[in-house]
Amino acid sequence: MENVTRAIIMAFSMLIFVIGFSYSMYLINSLTTTSNTLLSSVNTKNYYDNIKVSGQDTTTRDVGIDTIISTLYRYYKENYAVKIYDDDILIQVFDVNLEGKIARAAAYTKSDDKELTSLKNSIYNEKSNKAYLFEAPWTGSTDEDTRARIDFFLNGTKGYINNTLVDYSTTGPTGGGFIANYGDRTFRESFVEYAYEGETISTEEGVETITGNTQENSKIIITYTVK
Repeated sequence: MENVTRAIIMAFSMLIFVIGFSYSMYLINSLTTTSNTLLSSVNTKNYYDNIKVSGQDTTTRDVGIDTIISTLYRYYKENYAVKIYDDDILIQVFDVNLEGKIARAAAYTKSDDKELTSLKNSIYNEKSNKAYLFEAPWTGSTDEDTRARIDFFLNGTKGYINNTLVDYSTTGPTGGGFIANYGDRTFRESFVEYAYEGETISTEEGVETITGNTQENSKIIITYTVK
C-alpha cells in the first residue's frame, strides 16, 4: 500500500513538473515573440517596401474637374495615388505612401539612407515648387486633417495642420486654388493598376502588411493632365 502511495505521489509530482515546464516554455516563447516585434518596430528598414511590381494596360478618358475632386476625397481611403499635370509640370501629387516618406525625409538629418536623402532633395521638399508637400503634416493623422489639406489645395487657402502651416494660397497652381484656375478645363485621365507582392510592414501611412508571403495586392495610379 505504501508503495502505491509513493507511486501516486511521484506520478502527481511528475505531472506538476510537466505542466510547470510547459507553461515556462510558453512564457519564454511569448516573450521572444514580443521582443522580436518590438525590435522590428524600431528598425526603420522594416518600413521600406520589398516588393515586385507589374502594371496593367493604361486606360484613358476625358473628364472635368468634378471627377478629380471626387477622386481626391477618396485617395487616402482607397489606396489611390493621384498626380495632376499641366503639360509636363507636376502640379500636385496625392499618395499616402509618398507623403509618409516625405514627412520622414523632411526630418532626416543623416545621409546613409539614399531614398530619404533623395526625397529630401527632390521637388516635393522645395517650397518654391508647385508639388511641395509641406512636410506632409497630415500624414498619420485624422481623416479631417487629410480632408483639410485637400480643401486648401482645391480652394487656394491655407491653415495649420498639426502645428505646420499648409499654404496653397500662393504655392498652389498659379495661386488662388485649383478650382479657380482649372475649373473650366478638360483633363485626360490615365488609369493604371499596379499589382505588387512581397514583404512589407504596415505603417501609419496605410501600407498593407504582407509579411512572409506572396499575396498579390494592387495600387491604383491615376494621372490627370490638362488638355
